[in-house]
Amino acid sequence: MKPTLFTFWIFVVCGLIGCTAGQKLTSYGAIGSDKSLYYYHKGSGEPIIVVHGGPGLNHRYLLPYMDRLADHHHIIYYDQRACGDSEIPTDTTKMRLSSFVEDIEMVRKKFGLKKIHLLAHSWGSLLAVQYAARHPQNVQSLILVSPAAISSTDVRESSKAISARFEYADQLKRNQIIESASFKNGQPEAMVNLIRLSFRQNIADKSLADSLNIYLPIDYGKKNLALRYLFKDLADYDYYPELKKISSPTLVIAGDQEIGLPQIEKIKSELTNSTYKIIKGSGHFPFLEQPALFDDVIRTHLTQFKLSK
Repeated sequence: MKPTLFTFWIFVVCGLIGCTAGQKLTSYGAIGSDKSLYYYHKGSGEPIIVVHGGPGLNHRYLLPYMDRLADHHHIIYYDQRACGDSEIPTDTTKMRLSSFVEDIEMVRKKFGLKKIHLLAHSWGSLLAVQYAARHPQNVQSLILVSPAAISSTDVRESSKAISARFEYADQLKRNQIIESASFKNGQPEAMVNLIRLSFRQNIADKSLADSLNIYLPIDYGKKNLALRYLFKDLADYDYYPELKKISSPTLVIAGDQEIGLPQIEKIKSELTNSTYKIIKGSGHFPFLEQPALFDDVIRTHLTQFKLSK
């Protein structure tokens, strides 16, 4: 199997009622008749919808790190369309970027929520900023963790930076994976190895890449093919103008060794109501690399708010 657009992006970015006071929730299920969105939620308190990175990944690599927030909040994860345990929509026109953005609204309505905190990591920030710009009345606050891919120019710049960071041994290993029979045959384990290798380039302590819970379903090849409809919208785009439309208080978090730091600083500069926190000793995954510092920054931000349920 030849490297796909999914591989390219990995190199770059690598009827329930919620929030019942005092009630801990841990459950999972699907949304829609075609089960196009899989969700997992736990905890109690003010709701936080979490948007994972990718595209093509799923919420599992955020576990158990984001679960620490469930001590005081209702954390709602979901797998994006054709990702993880979500099914491929029967209508392929719903595999466009606009549908991925509106899926956040679908999740909000599923849980009967009024306002939400919206936390997005990496590629998920592209979806989150569009949602916050289009639905400001629903967003109490926005949290962008290691945001990436706000424009296709940023994608190209990050791709160059990632490639430049590969040491010889990792470059050799990457080539071996891509040329292996298991990768060419679409074995999930081979793609997982490739993803981990790519993520190693954007982590302060490279050994921590092995701690990430990277999961791909057995049918990831079929789902990857479905993502080609999404990639049509990612060939040439610029959503920086959307940032100026965001009125919600926004927290931007980045590691001091993050490859995309120049792009993240540009994102922050375009937001009119934002706080910028640099976490030392971390790269693209500060929740894994510096968990205590990350949690402190998030909780300090969240203590400002009291949502109506």
